[in-house]
Amino acid sequence: MARYFRRGKSKIKWAPSVAGSSPTRPEITAGVDLSPNVADIAGFQLQNNPIETPDLSTGFNSQIDGPDTVEDSSLTFYDDDTSTTVRTTLAKGVSGYVLLMPYGDVAAKRCEVWQVKSTGFNDQWTLDAAAAQAQAGFAVLSTPNQNGTIP
Repeated sequence: MARYFRRGKSKIKWAPSVAGSSPTRPEITAGVDLSPNVADIAGFQLQNNPIETPDLSTGFNSQIDGPDTVEDSSLTFYDDDTSTTVRTTLAKGVSGYVLLMPYGDVAAKRCEVWQVKSTGFNDQWTLDAAAAQAQAGFAVLSTPNQNGTIP
């Protein structure tokens, strides 16, 4: 088992379109590399909500799998006062794909493909001594492919 440090290795890209379950190289190339500006990630985890199925023969409440859900998903970015690329790319109402590449943009490695729609891009305000940040929220539109392959 080879452990690794995610920062500096993992990549997050925005692809305007992904035709199949895994992105093609032209789809990745046409996308925007969000990684240099990402300060935090929330959500982007598929969760199952099991359904209890108790019966009269036992005091134990067994379960079956229920509906899959995703908690609110967002990417928080360091705000950039010289470029609006990320803000424009992820403007409210824009649909596309968040590509999560845990091992980097490396051929034959695993990636996750999340079809999403931006629910808004909002400044994060604080009086703390911290770099300015802004957050893009997402509605997940379909079941993500968490086992895609990078070409």
